[in-house]
Amino acid sequence: MTDASIGAWESELHALLEKLRSHPSAELAEERLRVVVLEKLIADYYRARD
Repeated sequence: MTDASIGAWESELHALLEKLRSHPSAELAEERLRVVVLEKLIADYYRARD
């Protein structure tokens, strides 16, 4: 993984979280699942880096 990959994941995560905040009652199951995956990938990267 590169810093560019992590940056892209963090940007995607931020955009998805904003979408979920803007439309909390919408059915966004796929977006919610993607948030979970991105959070795990990002956390694993930072954990391995320390």
